[in-house]
Amino acid sequence: MEKKRLNIYLIRGLTRESGHWGDFVNLLESQLPEAKIHLMDLPGAGIYHKTKAPNSFKRMVDFMRKEAIDSINPEEHNIIFATSLAGVLATEWTINYKNDFDGLIMVNSSFKGICSINERANKSVRSDMLKILLTNNIKRRERLIININSNKPGMVDKLLNPWVLIQKKRKMSRINIFRQTLAGMRYNLNGKKPEIPILIVGSKGDRMVSPSCTEKIHDHFGGDLIWHPTSGHGLPLDEPEWLSKIVSNWCRERFNNYKK
Repeated sequence: MEKKRLNIYLIRGLTRESGHWGDFVNLLESQLPEAKIHLMDLPGAGIYHKTKAPNSFKRMVDFMRKEAIDSINPEEHNIIFATSLAGVLATEWTINYKNDFDGLIMVNSSFKGICSINERANKSVRSDMLKILLTNNIKRRERLIININSNKPGMVDKLLNPWVLIQKKRKMSRINIFRQTLAGMRYNLNGKKPEIPILIVGSKGDRMVSPSCTEKIHDHFGGDLIWHPTSGHGLPLDEPEWLSKIVSNWCRERFNNYKK
């Protein structure tokens, strides 16, 4: 059997962009040097920060697919990896375009119709989430985002200035933050499921989305489930080395006939 090449397409959570992966991308490349890593931005963020974000995941997927389709070779192994509510978007992609990807990896995601509103947005962080939507002060917003995503001491000191710089270069508007968040919160699977291998990764220490969401998603989708015991919602921030090893091991086990 001829071996296939391995491609991994990374999508950071809603209201984030490819610049927010931090150390994770380099660590994943070191774990999987034979794989090609593709960084993708949502409409309204990153290189598309001047684009009006659609308020539905279907239109977001269609936008992103049009940008990426030339790199998606059906003769190769293509894995889509997404965090938080971007995991919902990635799921929509695999359902609507069944031949694009061979595997789906999602981290700390939540779905309407599977998880309750209280599980999807813990009461303890709702006031901060509202402030993120309403504030136009970049430094204040980024500080709030780091605080509710990370459980690691010192993460604000490490990330705040680089993240402020990202926003100064490619500022995400408040309306695009709102439209992306709205799309993620109201999307409903309506009983649909991906038909490809799935890896679901959860953080037991997630303070924004209840870990019960991860359990319910696994019950609904099946697939492989792996937990980190202490990380916050932003697993790629808190435990990038651990996560890169989990992803690389899963890819090797599931797709062991790719080219090295």
